[in-house]
Amino acid sequence: MTLSPRLSAAVLLPALLFAQAAVASAAERVRVPSPWIAGQTVAYDDETLQRDAVGEDGPSTRRITDRTEIRVESAGRDGIVLAWTTHDSRVEAVDGDRVMADLLAPVLASLDEVPMVIELDGDGRYRRVRDLDALAGRVRAAMLPAFLANLERTLGTGAKVDKIGRDDALEAARRDLQANMDTIVSRDSVEAGAAMQQRLLSAFVGKTLVAGRRYTDREPILSPIEGRPLPGLREYTLEIDRDDPSLARIRWTHRLDAGGAPAALWALAKELGAEALGDGRPADLALEQTGTLLFRRDTGVVELLQTDERSKYGAAHDETGRHRMRRVGAARTWAQEAAARQR
Repeated sequence: MTLSPRLSAAVLLPALLFAQAAVASAAERVRVPSPWIAGQTVAYDDETLQRDAVGEDGPSTRRITDRTEIRVESAGRDGIVLAWTTHDSRVEAVDGDRVMADLLAPVLASLDEVPMVIELDGDGRYRRVRDLDALAGRVRAAMLPAFLANLERTLGTGAKVDKIGRDDALEAARRDLQANMDTIVSRDSVEAGAAMQQRLLSAFVGKTLVAGRRYTDREPILSPIEGRPLPGLREYTLEIDRDDPSLARIRWTHRLDAGGAPAALWALAKELGAEALGDGRPADLALEQTGTLLFRRDTGVVELLQTDERSKYGAAHDETGRHRMRRVGAARTWAQEAAARQR
């Protein structure tokens, strides 16, 4: 039996349209792959800009830069092992008080060129920092001289005291500081700082997202100092890059759930400087992060990452920060990315 051309078209056209629609729909679904391949090394130029609006000596802004190399030591179903190494770390006091910059400088210097090993699960999600106790000990040892110097500076100002009284007070403060370094620079705070970038890089690994669709979840948000999980609300979308369809971009907003458990909210308030716990939920407490992640759809390798954060509690704490990572050799510049995000 021979079909007429008109009948063939009538039958085939709806089928072709359906197939095209199915292809278009499938093309809009993007899986975020884990990018780590054993033996591979990826390098990023990092920049962090932090502003403290309520420091003891007034507002201050500091800038930290480095080059970070991530070498994949192993990768398999049972887990992934990454060696992070920073080079040429720099910290500068952009304006205001430079105490924090002076505290951070020796820490950054002590960690430069020293690989830090981070373990992920087989799906590419953060698991732990290896040898965390040794890393915490190195950080404390690097920070102690700067803390001691700050004590001398603090006791050398303010009300006049005789030399003997000042020396006695300084010696007592030194002993107290040394006895409490494990609390002042806690194991959890060291892990939070060490793992922050990796957590961001792998925040959406394994998800399959439809371009243009808005997603919401209750992913816990981590406290800025101790890294403790807190009740969070997260919204995010994925889009295909218009200039280069081989790239996809995830934008998100992640904020503290103000209606969360009072105990969790007060734990954050205490971390940010609350001297006493109150009833109900703390007022004027905020923790928020907005971010953009640009990655290659075929490999999952992140080309650009930017986050902007704010943490605030009343008049005791008010800090904002911007963190950027750009893959060394990436074709996309920050200016081009800024223009793409405004479209």
